[in-house]
Amino acid sequence: MDENETLWTIKNRRAIRDYDTNKDVSDELIYKVIEAGGYAPSAENQQPWRIIVVRDKEIQEFIGQIAVNRTIELFGRATPREEIERRLSYIESKVSLERTIDILISGERFEYIKGRPETNGAPVLLVLAIDQTHVGNSQATLRGTGGVYGWSSPRHAVIAGSMMMQNMALAATALGLGSCVSSVQLDHFDDVGAISGRLGIPFPHWVPILCLTLGYAKHERTLGPPRQTPEEITFLNKWGEEFKGGMK
Repeated sequence: MDENETLWTIKNRRAIRDYDTNKDVSDELIYKVIEAGGYAPSAENQQPWRIIVVRDKEIQEFIGQIAVNRTIELFGRATPREEIERRLSYIESKVSLERTIDILISGERFEYIKGRPETNGAPVLLVLAIDQTHVGNSQATLRGTGGVYGWSSPRHAVIAGSMMMQNMALAATALGLGSCVSSVQLDHFDDVGAISGRLGIPFPHWVPILCLTLGYAKHERTLGPPRQTPEEITFLNKWGEEFKGGMK
């Protein structure tokens, strides 16, 4: 069976961390990316998400520096080197492996979030916030039919927001843009509060959970890390039962 355009886009999406800073991203393209994101499913069509488009370089610098600091703390201090090497064991080249480890432990891996031209930073940063209360139509700003009375489940909002983010990343690829999803700057409670304060997000009702950089890739990236095949990750009817659905 031949692959259609949608499957091609899914398989060819790549995380882009080096951007052509001579090319800006138009508001029209940003609009299209966010519009595609809004077509993600959500429980009872409540659409518990908001997007902040960040073009301000000082704000990008602020968010990016948090990502760099947390990466240094996580990989440069807290995670043993042998564990980092294990996680990156799919990298066959010793030189590439060492380079990847270096940019992790130094925090360089997330410099692109700052948007600096000298480090090929992203021209645009999208910050995704979700409604942590997510209680039916007791929230007047939410659309939908309402929910079970008194039922508060932020888990549904996280799921919906994650699907929206995936939609936006795929839309970016389809539109010829590079993108990269990041969360390290939002993995620590203190950082969530700081970023919420800087962006005016009414935390803790609304909580930022993910970021997406947008821009034109400086270099074409055709290779990605290996993916597990359906045979490796799929069972039939119960755990451990082989699923034989391979295409001929």
